Amino acid sequence: MTLRHLLVCSVVLTAGCANLFIDSVERLREDNKKNIAQLSVGMTRFDIEKVMGNGAAGGRLGDIVFGRLQHLRVSNPMREERISGPDGASYHVLFYYTDLRQRDDKVTDDELTPVVLRDEKIAGIGYGYLGERVPKYSGVR
Repeated sequence: MTLRHLLVCSVVLTAGCANLFIDSVERLREDNKKNIAQLSVGMTRFDIEKVMGNGAAGGRLGDIVFGRLQHLRVSNPMREERISGPDGASYHVLFYYTDLRQRDDKVTDDELTPVVLRDEKIAGIGYGYLGERVPKYSGVR
């Protein structure tokens, strides 16, 4: 085997192993943080989906991180909820995975960022806004 063949084989093997160190969940989380910064009050659900996308990460055989399967599966949005405020207003809340508090293969409320819609347009973003309108979320940060 020539030196050239050995070099080509080592490059191919190294490229194949590179997937062992890519955390697709972390990449989605970081993308979500950047994309949420581009959202603004008044945008429609269609606008939100254009900016945020509908990607998913983790939970598949190809999602191996540091030699172990990434069991956590996340998607955009992570969850949706229709909520009525104490004033009777109806809100549609889209929760996006943006933060990591603990590596425990669970996604908790404090790891999500809510995008709050009223009349199908963004009325506010974050728990500060949501907590003022829906008391059950007032303590989440």
